[in-house]
Amino acid sequence: MQLAEERRQAIVDAVEQDGRVLAAELAQRLNTSEDTIRRDLRELDAAGLLRRVHGGAVRRAPLPSFGERAISELPRKNALAQMLRDCVRPGDTVLIDAGSTNLAFARLLEDGQAATVVTNSPQVALALGEFRRTRVVLLGGTYNAAKGAVMGAWTLAELQGLRADLCIVGVCAIDPERGLATEDAEEATIKAAMLAGSARSAAAVLNERLGDSAAFLFGRLTELDHLVLEADAPPDTIARLRQSAPGLDIQLAAKVRA
Repeated sequence: MQLAEERRQAIVDAVEQDGRVLAAELAQRLNTSEDTIRRDLRELDAAGLLRRVHGGAVRRAPLPSFGERAISELPRKNALAQMLRDCVRPGDTVLIDAGSTNLAFARLLEDGQAATVVTNSPQVALALGEFRRTRVVLLGGTYNAAKGAVMGAWTLAELQGLRADLCIVGVCAIDPERGLATEDAEEATIKAAMLAGSARSAAAVLNERLGDSAAFLFGRLTELDHLVLEADAPPDTIARLRQSAPGLDIQLAAKVRA
């Protein structure tokens, strides 16, 4: 009988060699059940040895720097950000989470559109630095360059004393069954506090984040009020999202021209 360690090493080797594997094929190749393979993939994903996706797993690519992410896929992110602007009401205190799509959203805001913007992203604060009618508040904490965010106990304490009207939360992965997730445990704690301290919440998600797997959950799908997706988001995924959270307002951004 094949040991679990041997089986998992075989899975890692297959991913490294082929770049992508399917759970059904692995189950047949390793003479075990798909449930066992899916459990292996979850554990290997959590250990950072691969990235679990719907139906299997792919090789885990190095995470681009925040600066690289901030300038990549800008037309797609701007289309999502444009829809997020409609969530802001006059007089709102808006809490903007770090993230490249959220930075695109901040750059589209007009001075005075919100009463106050609070953020854990120095880049977002700098993007709004010339505002005069909107107060801009940068949370304290330890700066994480890879995330482009301040994090840690100081950040969490300030969030727990805040009551925002609207939270624009960053989402690394969204799944109709699992909910909202991210790759970092500390980041998940910060995001959960943002949702808990806000009257309304919204997120904008690129297609590659849909059904994607991330190790640390920070919220249920029903905790979101608004979700903005790309125009060509898979219809079956949209249907599953609506089934899991019937009250969730899902909107599609304008189609980005090639």
